[in-house]
Amino acid sequence: MKNKWQIAPKISTQFKQRFPEINSIILQLLFNRGLDSQEKIDEFLLPDYSQDVHDPFLFQDMKKAVTRIYQAIKKEEKIVICGDYDTDGITSTVVLSQAFKKLGAKKITTYIPDREVEGYGLNTEIIKKFIRDKINLIVTCDCGITSVKEVDLANKNGIDVIITDHHCEPEKLPLAKAIINPQLKREKYPFKTLAGVGVAFKLVQALLKDSQCLIKNKEAFEKWLLDLVALGTIADYMPLLEENRTLVKYGLIVLNKTSNLGLRKIIEKSKLNWGDLDTQSVVYQLSPRLNAAARIKHADEALKLLLSKNEEKADKLAQDLNEFNKQRQKLVEKIFQEVKDKIGLSPQEEILIILGEDWPRGVLGLAASKALEEYHRPVIIFTRQQKTIVGSGRSNSFFNLYQALNEFKNYFLHFGGHAGAVGLTVSEDNFDIFKQKLLKKVKGKLSSKDFVSKIDIDAEVELSDINWELYEKLAQFEPFGRNNWPPNFLIKKICLNNFKKVGKNSQHCRLMVGPGQKMIYFGANDKLNNLKSGDYLDIVFQLGVNQWNGRQELQFKVIDLKKSL
Repeated sequence: MKNKWQIAPKISTQFKQRFPEINSIILQLLFNRGLDSQEKIDEFLLPDYSQDVHDPFLFQDMKKAVTRIYQAIKKEEKIVICGDYDTDGITSTVVLSQAFKKLGAKKITTYIPDREVEGYGLNTEIIKKFIRDKINLIVTCDCGITSVKEVDLANKNGIDVIITDHHCEPEKLPLAKAIINPQLKREKYPFKTLAGVGVAFKLVQALLKDSQCLIKNKEAFEKWLLDLVALGTIADYMPLLEENRTLVKYGLIVLNKTSNLGLRKIIEKSKLNWGDLDTQSVVYQLSPRLNAAARIKHADEALKLLLSKNEEKADKLAQDLNEFNKQRQKLVEKIFQEVKDKIGLSPQEEILIILGEDWPRGVLGLAASKALEEYHRPVIIFTRQQKTIVGSGRSNSFFNLYQALNEFKNYFLHFGGHAGAVGLTVSEDNFDIFKQKLLKKVKGKLSSKDFVSKIDIDAEVELSDINWELYEKLAQFEPFGRNNWPPNFLIKKICLNNFKKVGKNSQHCRLMVGPGQKMIYFGANDKLNNLKSGDYLDIVFQLGVNQWNGRQELQFKVIDLKKSL
């Protein structure tokens, strides 16, 4: 399938004149990211923790939450922290647990639901257990915003609930003691897309700022939590702009020298290099191992690792997560192949709805992501479990899956998520009618032009524009992630001198173009079969560095190419 290239509109002459001191290519990249003022540009290129992280008390209920938590600590009440089972939820739980203990909480426990048995968020059975255990205060993280009946049950039995969450606002909010969620319409907090761990961290910041805080070196304690904040924010695919960018930039510095024993162990098992940990390390190595705990066994395995103070136990837990991750990879591949068999080669529906039997619910989202990548259209993968049907959906930016499904929420037993990722549970009786209604609603809303892979191109350049000075300026754009991907450049009408297949199975290709410039095309396979020396090409590439035998050279990594018109 051919990729659709989308080239960003060129910046105007007037915009260039406003910033004459900035390299025009760099200025184009800044503009593409919505950075159109000196203030925004400075915040992006030079994040400053002391200035670019907002006051946590801008949240409407923050003072109420802080007051109630300190009351619980002073009275030695029983506190339980309830988190989600993914990396964001696990890191959120660890951040709150470590902070509460540091502040003097004596009776504190954690709770993360079993992904396979209980599903996402709070449930009435666990609230009943909390009642029996005489819990006084529940603090949620990365969940709780839809838990209306669970909070009502807690309230009726004298348990206060503080919700910290970042998921979409439902029609009805729980009657909690306090709700900290930047997505609420009522909130004046200036940054809306914090991760769950980011919201939990804002609560910790507020607790540290309060006059009741007696911690010495509280600024140092706060910053040592940033490794977990960066980890959860990157893993949950949050936009890496504004406050998230600042938290992640400083968090990666902390991650590269983390004092968290569990993190150190999982980094070692991942065979990553200290000092080189970046967003890619989190996305492809660390987060999958932490997530694998809930997918294969229970998220408590990852939670125990990040809370561990014992070297031997931490090493064993890290090794277990490593093995879980290998099992997870095999399981996802097996289910994905079964999904492909059900879909076939040429799917006709605008949205793909697939039902399997006894697929583990913990890997449905990963299989849906792979199907989305394969078919370039919204995907919901369901599994039948006892008398209910549980599903996980993924979508690209062109289709808001949460919004589409929200119209059918009356058919769901549970529902939540974001525009691009949802989780839901449907009764067997309602599944077929829900599926028919959704397909009918979506029919005609998407067209074949939506079902192609899109490559966003930041700027068209000349070969002479690319040098070490430009590369060093591009380094200021890190950390890369959602809304700030590594820039894609386009060179047009450059001559292909020759090319050679390389790699163990000849799956990559080395190109020589123009006046002796090398390029590498990873995973090229047979994509150059119709090309020959002397052809003129348009090439989309990213700029990096290749280090070999103690030498460094600029590396042109081909993303896509086609013959010039």
